[in-house]
Amino acid sequence: MSSGDLGDAFTSTKQTLEDAGIQDRFLSNLITSRLLIERVGESDNQAWWDSLVLSETGRTRLSEVTPKTQLKSQINLASEVGQKAESERIPTDSIALFSFGPQMESRYSNAIENIGSNTDIRLSALEELSTDSLTEEWTQSIVTELPSASSVETTAEFAETPGSSGSFLLSQDGYTQTDLEEQKLSLLKTLLHGYGYCTTQLDVPYYQLESEINFESA
Repeated sequence: MSSGDLGDAFTSTKQTLEDAGIQDRFLSNLITSRLLIERVGESDNQAWWDSLVLSETGRTRLSEVTPKTQLKSQINLASEVGQKAESERIPTDSIALFSFGPQMESRYSNAIENIGSNTDIRLSALEELSTDSLTEEWTQSIVTELPSASSVETTAEFAETPGSSGSFLLSQDGYTQTDLEEQKLSLLKTLLHGYGYCTTQLDVPYYQLESEINFESA
């Protein structure tokens, strides 16, 4: 797999989602990012999770069960797979690619729910995506597809070293829901950058999710 393949798959998948009714720019970027990582980790690629939901096989099976909502079902199932894998490796109060805090996840669910019924929409670029091996920073071509008006923390700035325990903390600084809303694009880009260090096994990058309440002044 080349970096161009991932970049092209991102662009194509994002366009498919927008055609299906996802108009919020950040949510379309978030959903597309999740679907790409999910597809790379599926059983016929890197086998980080036991899933083929975004493959041609997965689509065919879902279209037999839910023909009118097959796309919606694929996205929901893919998100559930990613969330489960991450939650098994990171602390409960965390921000990760498949867990962007309660408020954003509520908006995410509403956006998916509003996808219309269309049996002709397929995530073809994801079905065709094949990853025999990954090189370090393989997600960079995805990061560059995102809007550029935000920074990305470098590996030297990570609080923990990738590849040691199944997860790694990106920064000692945690984020509240308010912080998350204000810096969501930058955090998304850094989370994707962190996934770029998963080359032989799943190692989940995450931030700490902090309470809005300041207990020192309460």
